[in-house]
Amino acid sequence: MKLLQLTATFGCLENETLTFDRGFTLIGAPNGAGKSTWCAFLRTMLYGLDTRQRDRKGAPADKNRYRPWSGAPMEGLMVCQQGGRTLEIRRTSAGGVPMGDFSAIDRATGLPVPGLTAENVGETLTGVSREVFDRSVFLRQTNLAVTQSQELEKRIAALVSAGEEDVSWSEADERLRTWQRRRRYHKSGLLPQLEQEEQALLDTQQRTADLRQSLAQVQARASSLRRQKAHWDSRLALETDKFQTVSQRRYAEAAAALDAAQLRVQTLRDKEAETGPHGDRRDLEEEMAEVREEMKGRKRLMTGFVLVVVLLTLACAALYIIPRYIEPNVAGFPLSVPMLPLFFFAAVAGGLWLLVLLFTVVKALCDRRSRKELRQLQGLLEESLRAGEDRDRAWQEALAQRDQAQKYFDAVSQQGAAAPYLPPEAEACREALHAAEQEMANLQGQLDALGDPVLVDAQLDSVRERIAVLQADYDALDVALDALRAADSQLHARFSPKLSDRAGEYFARLTQGQYTQVNLSRSMEVTVREGQSLADQPLAYLSQGTADQLYLALRLAVADLVLPEPDQVPVVLDDALITLDDTRLALALETMADLSRDRQVILFTCQSREFRVLENHPEVRTVKLAGF
Repeated sequence: MKLLQLTATFGCLENETLTFDRGFTLIGAPNGAGKSTWCAFLRTMLYGLDTRQRDRKGAPADKNRYRPWSGAPMEGLMVCQQGGRTLEIRRTSAGGVPMGDFSAIDRATGLPVPGLTAENVGETLTGVSREVFDRSVFLRQTNLAVTQSQELEKRIAALVSAGEEDVSWSEADERLRTWQRRRRYHKSGLLPQLEQEEQALLDTQQRTADLRQSLAQVQARASSLRRQKAHWDSRLALETDKFQTVSQRRYAEAAAALDAAQLRVQTLRDKEAETGPHGDRRDLEEEMAEVREEMKGRKRLMTGFVLVVVLLTLACAALYIIPRYIEPNVAGFPLSVPMLPLFFFAAVAGGLWLLVLLFTVVKALCDRRSRKELRQLQGLLEESLRAGEDRDRAWQEALAQRDQAQKYFDAVSQQGAAAPYLPPEAEACREALHAAEQEMANLQGQLDALGDPVLVDAQLDSVRERIAVLQADYDALDVALDALRAADSQLHARFSPKLSDRAGEYFARLTQGQYTQVNLSRSMEVTVREGQSLADQPLAYLSQGTADQLYLALRLAVADLVLPEPDQVPVVLDDALITLDDTRLALALETMADLSRDRQVILFTCQSREFRVLENHPEVRTVKLAGF
């Protein structure tokens, strides 16, 4: 594949176009002008934009990082040459999905390229996946070092095997180890879980056996206690018969005495309910009060009558005497008024006082009768008081007799309800039997909770069968891992020399023969050998410039091995040579220029040194972006 043109609305790029030479294209741009953006755009056009990526702290997702600054939709066009055809690859945003719409057109016919989709366009044009592209021909200052990946491993394996690229040693190793970890990994996995289950079932069996043994012992002890209890119960029955004969007689006597006392109390209560506690006394007192009130009324009436008679007598005397001692026409008495006759005055006065005498006699007779009635009522009242005192004494005596009879009855009842006396050994036997029965119930409950022993045995057999199967699988996986490691060692022995030799050639050219040998392990750990030295030096002992030269040599070696056809994939460098000094830079650029005769090379730089070194080189096309 040869890149011809890129047109991008992507990040800081606003509908900008960049064209490339089929050999070496050197592009200069200042920092911040979009060099890394052009590289990211190229990779997006080939392999698409991962819209599932999420922002992380300090590292936004590409869909947000490269959102066009102008607010326009993200879109781009890539023109490339592949297999003799010129293709136009276009990606635009549709339905809210950035770069979600794809089209591929053959410029010669104007028709869509059959079989080319948004998902496979990168691998179809370059022949490698995105991971291999990033680790081989896509060189950036921040990821110049070569790292291991399953995709790169598959590609390398294809070089030294039958050509299959769907197998990776690390992928197979990880898959086998994953299966093995599922079966056993420290204390986790299916085998430890089943072993724990097996141990739990064994513990259940042992616990069941122990409980059954304990239950048998308790049952034997309970059987002995039941025989002892039967002996004491027989003895108790004999004592109870004797005891009940005396108790029944005493109970009958106490019940009869209690019934008699309660009957007497009830009789007194009924009598009191008929008359009330002070009924007769209250009636007598009310009658005495009425008699006294009658006597007081007669006295008030007699006093009023005497007072009226005295007033009338004085009035008649005044009518008879006054006119004889006053002058005529004095005090309003006319001389013509006749004087009251003496006999009339005497008759009226005598009649009035005669009535007073009569009323006095009648009052005396009534008062006498009333006092007699009061004496009779007083006598009755005193008799009622004496009767009430007698009744109260009888009530208290009846209550006392009833309480005494009740106490006697209760005592007899309790004595009758109580069992006859037995020695302490009988009660101890009964308590020991009760405790043994409770212990048996507890042990039986624990046995029931443990489950059916037959079912436990069946579960144990099933668990042991599963353990045997899983252990066989685990052992088989262990054998498979050993075989895989042996095969990997053979494979590594085949491809490692090729990669090391190719990287050594590039490294010797870049260092002008100072270092002649490169050794690369499976984990991409590198050691180098200087000149005729017999000792290898680890990467950490090299200077930064020499280490960058070594990384560049490894990248070019990987590209040659995993992408053997020169016209397949361009080499893209984004400020990848910035740390090299002028001498190392000149050697690297010369190497890249020679490489461009077979493979397209695109170098982005923010320095002018590259332009000075390649100023007169006829096979290099230079492009300077705005601001450079």
